[in-house]
Amino acid sequence: MERSDNEGISPNAEIDRTTRDDGGVSGRVKSIATSVKQKASTIPALLADGLEAGAEKLRQQRLSTNAESAATPGSSVTVANDSSISAVTDTLASGMQSSAEWLRDADLDKLKSGVEKQVKEHPARSLLVALGAGYLIGKALRR
Repeated sequence: MERSDNEGISPNAEIDRTTRDDGGVSGRVKSIATSVKQKASTIPALLADGLEAGAEKLRQQRLSTNAESAATPGSSVTVANDSSISAVTDTLASGMQSSAEWLRDADLDKLKSGVEKQVKEHPARSLLVALGAGYLIGKALRR
């Protein structure tokens, strides 16, 4: 008894297997995309928490430094008592706090559409800003 090569094999078997494989791959891609979207939605809250923690730490550090320098009169550390450093620290902490509030209140879809509009209207300026930001971030991370 000889068997023909086509016996027992459906002509659509290859197509069925490809469709199943694509369904599996697309299902995995969809699940990964969903996971990435969920993680990305938590990034603003994480950044806001970090900024608030940093602002609070700056304020505590300034208060403890002022208390230490006031407790030791005549110490060689007179810079810590300088009002300009306290003012800069307060400004920085306030900026971090307001940035955290903005991140919590920001509508990311509105922000995204605004950025897209700016890039379409001013591509050269957008490119220069992106290059400048990338350069500064690169310099900061290198240290």
